[in-house]
Order: sequence, then C-alpha cells, then structure tokens
Amino acid sequence: MLDLNSPLWKEFEGGYRVHYDASIALKKLEKADSIQAVGDIYKELWDELHHQGDVGLASYYAIPHLIRIAKENKLIDFNVLSLVSVIEIQRHKDNPALPKDLAPSYKQSIVELAELAALVMKEDWKLDLASSVLSAIAVSKGHIKLANAILNLDSEDVLDEFLDMY
Repeated sequence: MLDLNSPLWKEFEGGYRVHYDASIALKKLEKADSIQAVGDIYKELWDELHHQGDVGLASYYAIPHLIRIAKENKLIDFNVLSLVSVIEIQRHKDNPALPKDLAPSYKQSIVELAELAALVMKEDWKLDLASSVLSAIAVSKGHIKLANAILNLDSEDVLDEFLDMY
C-alpha cells in the first residue's frame, strides 16, 4: 500500500486521464466522522477516480486505502462498496494494467471487500445499498460480469425493464 504522504500520488492519473492526487481526499476520508462527511468526500472520489468507464493508476492505488479506511472508521455505505466494485470491473476493460508493486495489497483489498459488505448485512437496505453489497460480494469472488450486471440493477425502472425481458 502506497503511503498517503508519498509524492508519487501527484503523478497518477484518475478517470479523466489527467493527474489527480487522490491522497488529499483519502486523508480527509480518514478524518471523516459521519456518513454525511464521508458522502461529500466520496462525491469527489467518484468524479475523479472513474469517468465513463475509464479508471487510472490513482484509482487502483486508492483501493487499499478505501477498504482500510472504511474498516477502521466503520463508516460503510454504498459509496465504498460501489466505487471499489466499479473500479475493479473497469480494470478488466480497456484501462491501464495493475502495477506489479500494487498487486498484492490491491488483490487483498478486493478480497476484503466482501468483509465490508458483510458489515452492513443487518441494516435496512435501499436498492442502491442492496446492489452495492451484492456487487461487492461478486467482485470479491472474481465474478466480474455478474458484479457489473448487479451494479446496473440499481433502480426500480431498470429492474422492471430487466424482468419484462424474462
């Protein structure tokens, strides 16, 4: 896991394929103490780490920290589950390769994604949380296509359309 104080963060590209220093938002996320504060920070992370199917090295290097911070702070909502799932899904498409030095901590974080999902199992689920939890579990087990399908079933209209086809 790359230290959040490393100058390398300034060199990584995010979803827009421009430099994005994710360490700044991740440091704020470490200090966040409410779901509202977490949500505000995730808005930036969603905007910068993923854009129309594109992800970059900043996206990959952020994953171990996103998982670590969510576990330590026990502030888990659909944002961490969905964002990590989306980045992992998009990694398997036309995006940069996972750097070898990051691979062990990244892959361990993807496995730990299911543990985060399990922490919200007893909560009441709105549809966005339900699709996030189920997608996160699928991603953590290596079922990338299934995770993508589940993640896209996040609205009643899409579910109705899907069920009308079957």
